[in-house]
Amino acid sequence: MQEIKNLNSNLLSHPDRFLENHTSEVIEIALNFLNKKGISDEILKDILTIIVFSHDLGKSTQFFQDYLKKENIKEKSSLKNKPETQHALFGGFIGFYLSERYLKQKNINDPFLLAISFVLPKRHHSNLKNFLFEFDFDEHEIQILKKQIQSINLKNFEIFLNNLEAENKEILKFSLNDINFDELVHKLKKIKKYIRQLKDKKSLDYYINTIFLFSLLLDADKSEVVIKDKSLLFNEIYISPKVVDNYINTFSENSSINNIRKKAYDEITNSNIDLSKKIYTITLPTGIGKTLISFKLALRIAEKVKKEKGIDLKIIYTLPFLSIIEQNHFVIENILKQNKMNPDNTILLKHHHLTGFSYKTNKNEEEFDYDTSRILIEGWNAKIIITTFQQFFYSLIGNKNKMLRKFHKFTNSVVILDEVQSIPYKYWLLLKEVLNQLSKNYNFYVILSTATQPLIFEENQYTELGNKKYFKTFNRYNVFFDKTTKTIEDFYYNLKIDNNKTYLFIMNTVNSAKELYNLLKEDFKDEIIFLSTHIIPRERLNRIKRLKEQKKRIAITTQLVEAGVDIDFDIVYRDLAPFDSLNQSAGRCNREQKKPKGDFYIIKLIDEKNNRHYYSYIYDAILINATEEILTNDKYSEKEFINLVNDYYKQVSKIKSNNTSKELLEMLYSLKFSAEKEKNKINSIEDFILIKEDYYKQDVFIEINQDANKIWEEFSRIWKIQDLFQRKKAFDSIKSEFYQYVISVPIQENPPELKNYFYYVSNSILENYYDLETGYKIKGETFWIF
Repeated sequence: MQEIKNLNSNLLSHPDRFLENHTSEVIEIALNFLNKKGISDEILKDILTIIVFSHDLGKSTQFFQDYLKKENIKEKSSLKNKPETQHALFGGFIGFYLSERYLKQKNINDPFLLAISFVLPKRHHSNLKNFLFEFDFDEHEIQILKKQIQSINLKNFEIFLNNLEAENKEILKFSLNDINFDELVHKLKKIKKYIRQLKDKKSLDYYINTIFLFSLLLDADKSEVVIKDKSLLFNEIYISPKVVDNYINTFSENSSINNIRKKAYDEITNSNIDLSKKIYTITLPTGIGKTLISFKLALRIAEKVKKEKGIDLKIIYTLPFLSIIEQNHFVIENILKQNKMNPDNTILLKHHHLTGFSYKTNKNEEEFDYDTSRILIEGWNAKIIITTFQQFFYSLIGNKNKMLRKFHKFTNSVVILDEVQSIPYKYWLLLKEVLNQLSKNYNFYVILSTATQPLIFEENQYTELGNKKYFKTFNRYNVFFDKTTKTIEDFYYNLKIDNNKTYLFIMNTVNSAKELYNLLKEDFKDEIIFLSTHIIPRERLNRIKRLKEQKKRIAITTQLVEAGVDIDFDIVYRDLAPFDSLNQSAGRCNREQKKPKGDFYIIKLIDEKNNRHYYSYIYDAILINATEEILTNDKYSEKEFINLVNDYYKQVSKIKSNNTSKELLEMLYSLKFSAEKEKNKINSIEDFILIKEDYYKQDVFIEINQDANKIWEEFSRIWKIQDLFQRKKAFDSIKSEFYQYVISVPIQENPPELKNYFYYVSNSILENYYDLETGYKIKGETFWIF
């Protein structure tokens, strides 16, 4: 603990720091964050100062001080959950009091600023709730607040205020004797009337400003407590766009497709950038090098913003699937290494729900401790962040404290949304409105990259950098649509495999993939490979690598390879799916144009047991109908096939509803962050779910080998740790490795042992549950996953 001098308040915020030191530093960090955004709004700056100042004032009560200074764990635990020990609500009231006084002095009538000055300190340790109910109090809560304020040592509190260091400190000075909770409750209830009217204003500004300031508070608070070297929060790193040029120049192979790639790369990445245009699309054929094009374009935007505005932008590269995150991280890491950069985590960071917490810098050769690493990684403290759609969208639209902490990082960033067609149609309108509003208010740039660009934005809202001529340049495959429904057995018996060609079969369910694999492996045992989510992740990545290296001639897989995975086959068969999926799958056919022409076959397979098409298990019938509506011919060239994409999206727009987006926008307008759930209804912002969880699936650990056994034994040891925080900390240290052996599967008809509250298949009984070729063994009917 710091040495307590006579002039210290003796009020602690944490066991190792004084309240005045913590508060002063959190204010400084939050204001530094704000200043880096290029925002000069003095009112916003002062309101942020008040919110941050207020957030921990409840810790000055004697109740909290007694709790913090207790050394006996049992006694401390009993005090922790007492209402008198809680500090956030107290901070909310002080935030409201100071903001009301400040705005009155400025002759400003802004109930919204008053609302967030109360709610944000109140919720800084929890998730955001429905604002409409944040201003309801029971008499017991008010009595607790009165007890808390009466317990504060006035002399110590006065010293705390005197010791506080902050810009415009005058707005923070007040006397505890002036706080009248009954009067404040009366005033807060009037705010509720204002919140009720927000839905009629239909403005996203209230939502964006709320989570922006909340994010600044959360990030500053968490970072101050844990991170010793605060410079890590404000690193400004310049990366020249030329690093991508240098990387491309290392490729010596001269081929027609590489020449096309080079031409597209040069044309698009050297196009004029107008910083008043914030949303860009790159629509180019699969296999043309969109990753490199998008990355260089992002670096060019960042370079121009730095030069013209003096503001440093992050590059946030988002992708829909974990498999392609590893692939893209590898590419970008190689670009930096080729340019003699040593990409530590201040430069390049990979973050998703399975990444461990290990943060390293070149300056500090050893990795930081767990707590520091976790705060740095979860706060996206790097120049380039490679992450998932889920991390991005739940930090953009949501109510979770942990996710919203990152929101302010978007305000100075270039976000690449790769394979953007993966976003469900029902969220297009929501995405359009939020991204547009964010781009208007901040230094927020978006690049949407795909071969099948969805019609998310109006034509005047974005700048397309791709050129249709590149679609006309390619003639890599022909498309054949067999409209006859077949069983898998019928399909197999009519299939002719050429010994000189490679084959990829993309199926709609694991069950159908296994059935076809079992038939084909009898004929091609040493040449065939199987891939699905029923294979443990470690082996899955290994098999994808072998496919890229073309070590197997025939692959049976589910749709997990259809987008972003760089594999190339002469012949591709795809069970019928929505058109955007078909187009992505076709991108695996003769991708590198090494053959004169590839063949892409669309087939319609039926589950004979249930007399049901396999596509019906996983796809919306409306999307399938829209696809069949536009596929009127039996045969297409690549150019003809790709040109159907806009027809498909127009067809979808005609028949699909925007109701989900409209309902969620109403929740954003109303600041209705959470509510009691009603089935099949959007009740709050919390109901924004990018990927619907499959209720019938469970995580299962597969002890496939000795390495898995060691990980499981370590997990079992960790499970015995009594302290929940220490247990989580220990598990996080092995989480990334642990989940390399975990699959998410339906287990109802073949449930394994539940051990340490986790389903577990030991190596001794592996053959009962897991096939080394096809993965988890399901006993029973068709299952609807991939």
